[in-house]
Amino acid sequence: MLKIEGMDSCYGESRVIPGLDMNIEKGKIVCLIGRNGVGKSTTLKSIMGLVKTPAGKILLDGEDIIKIPTYDRVKKGIGYVPQGRDIFPQMTVMENLELGLQPLGGKGRIPDYIYELFPILPKFAKRKGGDLSGGQQQQLAIARALVASPKILILDEPTEGIQPSVIQDIGRAIRKINRELGITVLIVEQYLEFVLGISDYIYLMKKGMIELKGNTSELQAEYVQQVMTE
Repeated sequence: MLKIEGMDSCYGESRVIPGLDMNIEKGKIVCLIGRNGVGKSTTLKSIMGLVKTPAGKILLDGEDIIKIPTYDRVKKGIGYVPQGRDIFPQMTVMENLELGLQPLGGKGRIPDYIYELFPILPKFAKRKGGDLSGGQQQQLAIARALVASPKILILDEPTEGIQPSVIQDIGRAIRKINRELGITVLIVEQYLEFVLGISDYIYLMKKGMIELKGNTSELQAEYVQQVMTE
């Protein structure tokens, strides 16, 4: 599905990630975890073409996309929700959702399942995005990324700054997106309990390199926590 081979990521002349290898299998929920500043968000930005990647490959269904622009990566089937959500606060909920149709040339309609996943959205269709709570904004951001029916959904810190009840709602929606719609999911997250409850596979990153990886069911929570905090 999505395979990273020997990828370098740089900010200016500084190499932040050296020779990264990852494999996100089709139909799985994969979590990339680690402490602040180890390169998790940089990895996602690299996949999206938002960070300089002078070496390596990013293969989407076997096609190397490392040299194509961000917009074309989205058109090829990558949905991305950045840290901080990046909704447009002065636009209504509906206008934000309609922006998700841009990879389809602005054509088509918002799928009904979007409203089934996030029932708060039709209620607030005419409300400005900036007037929503943090949890509601996160739901809007995920919904916007789903409008164009991506092959893979990439989420950066989806639980950040959100109350526990809404985290549960988002977790349920992600599982439904994966199991019922067949969309592969890659999540960067620090909330270990959430990760253990939702993921099929875990990568743990330290200083731009993968320190630990494995099927979630085979990893001991205490050991993962220990490695994270060493």
